[in-house]
Amino acid sequence: MKKTIVISVLGASLVGGGVFGGIQYADVKQELQQIQTSYTELSYKYEQLNSKYDHLGQQCDYLSHQYEDLEHQYVALEYQYQVMSKKGAEEEDAIADLQWQIAYWKDAYKTKPGPGRPLREFRSEEELVLWLSQDDTDSNRYIPNQFDCEDFARMLQAHAYDDGYVMSVTLVARDNGYHLKNGCFIGNKFYYIDPQTDRFWFWGYFD
Repeated sequence: MKKTIVISVLGASLVGGGVFGGIQYADVKQELQQIQTSYTELSYKYEQLNSKYDHLGQQCDYLSHQYEDLEHQYVALEYQYQVMSKKGAEEEDAIADLQWQIAYWKDAYKTKPGPGRPLREFRSEEELVLWLSQDDTDSNRYIPNQFDCEDFARMLQAHAYDDGYVMSVTLVARDNGYHLKNGCFIGNKFYYIDPQTDRFWFWGYFD
């Protein structure tokens, strides 16, 4: 009787254990399937993200090249702008200089020598510079004992007289002898002029 009970209990235990083990296996199998499904979904999403990353990387490279091209174009345009601005400023200066010369010569010819019109002195250094730039005395070639400093000085003086200006011929002592130059007054200032180079310099005041 006891043996029969023990065998019955053991049989029931085995049956119960088999049933429980079957339930656990089914649960594990279901979890594994869920994990595999999740893995498949994640793998798909990863591939999508990786594809988007590659696409964005290509776009980044393309935009980087475009940026470099635009930067080069900007530098080139900025240089052209600076060149054009400089040319524009130079043209404006040239126009202003021409306008000043036109106004100057209109006024200067009103007092040009003629019947009853006396010579006059230069009004400013700017007027002297302008007149010397118009004069061609300095373009002559220096020839010793034929066309030397005396001839240059007398020619510049004659040209000044022709244009209505007072100008002198001045003998200047130098270490190696004497040299003829020209002189003129601007207000109460006296200036020496080198007729061979058009260079002039302030000498002193006369009250």
